[in-house]
Amino acid sequence: MLKSSKLSDRFKKKEIKLEENSTPALNGLQSDMPDFDDKIDIETEIKEALMEKVNSTPVWFEYSVVRQKELIKTFIDGKLNTLDAALSEDKKNELIEKLYALITGFGPLDYLLSQENVSAVFVNEQKNVHIEIAGKVLNTEITLSDDQLNLILNNIFKSCGVKSDTSRSVWNLKNENWQITIITTPVCENGTNIVIRKLLPADINTFFERNITSKEIFDFIVSAVSENKNIVISGDINSGKTFLLDVLLSAVASDKRFVLIEDRPLISFEGANFMKFFLTDNSAEYGKFCSNILSLCPEYIVTDVNTILSDFSETKGCISTLRASSIDSAITKLTAAFMSSKSLTEKYAKNKVLTDFDYIVQINKMSDGSSKITSVVELKPARTAALSVKIIAKFVDGQYITEIPQPLTSIRAEALTHHGGAMYSRFYRSN
Repeated sequence: MLKSSKLSDRFKKKEIKLEENSTPALNGLQSDMPDFDDKIDIETEIKEALMEKVNSTPVWFEYSVVRQKELIKTFIDGKLNTLDAALSEDKKNELIEKLYALITGFGPLDYLLSQENVSAVFVNEQKNVHIEIAGKVLNTEITLSDDQLNLILNNIFKSCGVKSDTSRSVWNLKNENWQITIITTPVCENGTNIVIRKLLPADINTFFERNITSKEIFDFIVSAVSENKNIVISGDINSGKTFLLDVLLSAVASDKRFVLIEDRPLISFEGANFMKFFLTDNSAEYGKFCSNILSLCPEYIVTDVNTILSDFSETKGCISTLRASSIDSAITKLTAAFMSSKSLTEKYAKNKVLTDFDYIVQINKMSDGSSKITSVVELKPARTAALSVKIIAKFVDGQYITEIPQPLTSIRAEALTHHGGAMYSRFYRSN
């Protein structure tokens, strides 16, 4: 138990703590205060002391916004009095808002996450901070203190609406803006790893602004979904599979009965006929789980677990994500999954892949960090491997070469163009 029953009393008693190597002010706080003796950065010292106090006060997170701001004001007044300094009411209110934003957000990470070109922030077990820009991971040379790390963790759990649980080592969380992974001991041997990745709005406008594919190809995929085709969305890690799936659902799922199976809460689409389930492992209950899903008789079964749940592959309207870097790799992984789960030979397993699935949509992360649908293929059983996998679209030399099946029935098709000539001749045109 804390010694004082009044949180404000405990704030008033807090002494200033100066550190020789303070974290640079990358958190967006720009000091408006004059320099004092020994060039002490008053705002930085107040910030560090406040963070330490909040971390040592468990009940802090139970107070309302108004009460928290009152306590911050009390804390500032006490600090200024100790330092024999003064601030105008306007400057003091400005500082209160800055400090409140600091202790309710991601601390020194907020400045990094606010930058448009930063797609992700990583904190490793040594508390060093890295960022991702255009697909490249860069060292910021920022190192978090224990207090800063604890504050960030507390605010992550609070913003995601979950309670910290020391019995868990891996957390996959999501709030309105961020996809967050936390890995702690014993899985992370020496500390805590955090990944905070920006979530994109799952709407068609954002999708096309990012130039992930052409309207022609997107409309074809929407039409295939509308016709209850079985589709695999294949791509490597962080290639944009879930984002593409989210946009597709928003385009077609408004009046359909969908079941979504996830291993982490990433899909943002919500609907009256949209049922969400979480699958954490293939436990002894897996067979019952699949039977109960099928008993719901949904029009679509969507799985975003980066592997194939073979129990659903024969059901029309099955849309799945698969972690694979190419079409060939995707077919190999699908075949291996059927060989393992159904005890089939390679020949029969591959034939089942070609029978159960209609299309594979390959999405890849490009060298500049952007995502791009690089190919779409149609699968069907045939006498030869070449006839079994038909190229519908391929991204070549900065443009798409397409052989879209006709007629195209998508309700979203507009101003569609169709390139004449055989696909083979356009891929292998003479120099």
